Amino acid sequence: MRLEQAGTSTGLLAAVALWALLLWLLALAGLGSRVGTLPDDASLLQPLPQAGDPAAERLGPLPQYAAIGDRPLFAEDRRHRPFVLDDGGTDEVGTPDFDVVLTSVLITPSLQMAIVQPREGGDALRVRVGDAPRGFGNWALRSVSPRAAVFAGPDGDRVLELRVYDGRGGQPPTPASAVPQPPVAALPVPPSPPWDRARAPARQQAEQARAAAPPAQPAQPPQAGPVEAGDSPPREADPTPASQAEAIRRRIEARRARLQAERATQPAEPVESPQ
Repeated sequence: MRLEQAGTSTGLLAAVALWALLLWLLALAGLGSRVGTLPDDASLLQPLPQAGDPAAERLGPLPQYAAIGDRPLFAEDRRHRPFVLDDGGTDEVGTPDFDVVLTSVLITPSLQMAIVQPREGGDALRVRVGDAPRGFGNWALRSVSPRAAVFAGPDGDRVLELRVYDGRGGQPPTPASAVPQPPVAALPVPPSPPWDRARAPARQQAEQARAAAPPAQPAQPPQAGPVEAGDSPPREADPTPASQAEAIRRRIEARRARLQAERATQPAEPVESPQ
């Protein structure tokens, strides 16, 4: 490799190698081996701070604080008050009365629980068999049945029956009359067709003829009377030819009036105008 073809990086690496070689040779010659510590100079030492006088005792003798025991600091009247430490026993002093009602019973293969509520009102208390209700440590749930629960306490066993709603309390039902009903819009009457108005007089005449026709007289049943032995019951009188003709005439008139009324109620077929 020629020196003319050497780049800048090659010259930089060669300079670093020469500098390292020079330091190595100087170290072998004893560079830095003659460095030593300076002699002690008393003028360079800093003086230490002087300790102050000890402070007087803040706490006095115990007889000085006897007034605190005679007049307590944390009492408003600075007088002693008797107090009792609660040892966690089942003392009846301050224990509330067990005045609750049974509201629900839960019986499953793995859980038996009763839900009670104070009679004066309050949150419902869930109690499992063997546990005590919250706030009534002297009472424990012994057993439950579908409609009752047995609690054991200082006064013995107490059976609580399931409370049944007697209709008292709660909000009254909303009357049906209080619910506003939407107004019902009247349906418009469709106008009658022209052919119906043209045949209205014929329909009225047919109705008048039907009303004028006397209704058919129902046959009178024979009156039962004493029948003597050997006598036959009386037979109805045979109709006369005049009565038969009158009955036939009435039936024909009624039939004709009915046909006219049916024909009047049928709409007329529109006639196509020739183009």
